[in-house]
Amino acid sequence: MHFYIGPTRLSPYRLVLVATFIPCLVAWLSGSVGRVRLPDILMLLAAMWGAAVLVGVHGIEQGLQSAGIFVIETFGTFLFARRYIRDVFAFQRMVSALVLMVLCLLPFAIYENVTGSPILIQLFGKIFSVYNVAGSEPRFGLRRAQGPFEHFILFGIVCSSVFALSYYVFGSSARRGGRLVTGFVTMAVASSLSAGALLSVVVQSLLIGWDKVTASVARRWGILATAVTAAYFLVDLNSNRSPFTVFISYLTFNADNSYMRVHIWHFGMQSVMQHPIFGIGFKDWERPEWLGGSMDNFWLVTAVRYGVPGFLFIAGGLLSVCLGLGRLKNLSFDVAQCRKGLIVTLCGLALASCTVHLWDAPYVLLVFLLGSGMWMFEPRNWGSPAPSLLQRGPCGTTEARSNRPPVRRRGRVAAHRYSLTGKT
Repeated sequence: MHFYIGPTRLSPYRLVLVATFIPCLVAWLSGSVGRVRLPDILMLLAAMWGAAVLVGVHGIEQGLQSAGIFVIETFGTFLFARRYIRDVFAFQRMVSALVLMVLCLLPFAIYENVTGSPILIQLFGKIFSVYNVAGSEPRFGLRRAQGPFEHFILFGIVCSSVFALSYYVFGSSARRGGRLVTGFVTMAVASSLSAGALLSVVVQSLLIGWDKVTASVARRWGILATAVTAAYFLVDLNSNRSPFTVFISYLTFNADNSYMRVHIWHFGMQSVMQHPIFGIGFKDWERPEWLGGSMDNFWLVTAVRYGVPGFLFIAGGLLSVCLGLGRLKNLSFDVAQCRKGLIVTLCGLALASCTVHLWDAPYVLLVFLLGSGMWMFEPRNWGSPAPSLLQRGPCGTTEARSNRPPVRRRGRVAAHRYSLTGKT
């Protein structure tokens, strides 16, 4: 639901971000949420560059409002997660809330699939201003679930963001209910009948499988990155199409969508080449009359709107979080599980974003997830209060955290050393 104050469209999450922006900024500048790191700088630059582009392209009168919202939704969201997700317990509670959200939306999504009626949009629309009902041809005889979002694929992408998190935080330790929770999350993603959302789950599943199969292999993630890079160049050398074109052709439910996405990429890149530094803001991009205005690629839209620097700042923020977390050593078991879940989730969302544009709440969720892992860079935040959510299980029941034998305590120094290496 949303409402207007003057010309500005607001929603509940925007009100929260506006109300907390100054306190979060003060906390960040004071160092109370940890020292400033590379992801902080990159996300700050992304917000400032995007705001400058919008004001420069559209003028102060028209661009200042959009610039303010962009700063709030980008850097404000990142700082919000930085301030309020400060340890393993808070991270687990966040995952629990996301899982609960998806589980609550699942029955409405199935109802929408079967009856063809977007019940949440219709019910809230009786009282509030809401998104329009998205029109679409049925797939496999079912209506694609829109949920509370503006488009079907946004519903699927948001649900997919919980897949790896639910598996690692719940599924690998809370045996009785965690795997079932992950299955329900998969059902919610599938109800959107969107290739991009399913791609996110497939990528996360492959990464989880690689993690399990290669648990004893040294430098396994470097090996995987090398294999993916080699596969890219192999396709480039042996196909008369670009790797991106090949990639897109296998990620849509019909040939027409594949054909249009290839043309969107072609003309979108032309726009980037014509306006490489400052982009075009919210102006309409140049394209043939027969090509629609929708650009189903978050990274391409970012480059078109804010130029190559804007793209590099946001993409660099995501990469710096994933690579930085990946280099951390001697994590406790709970923190290591949270790290795996977050990195796998971000990788799945990053690849799926090549097939869908993210805006409003889904964009805010992506930035929030980036900021939610910043506490892991501070070893002082690794301690896990007891009982943690992993010990209690996803439904509040008490579960053993792992099947490892207890370690006999041998004084303060030994106990501290064991707690950091996950052997308690």
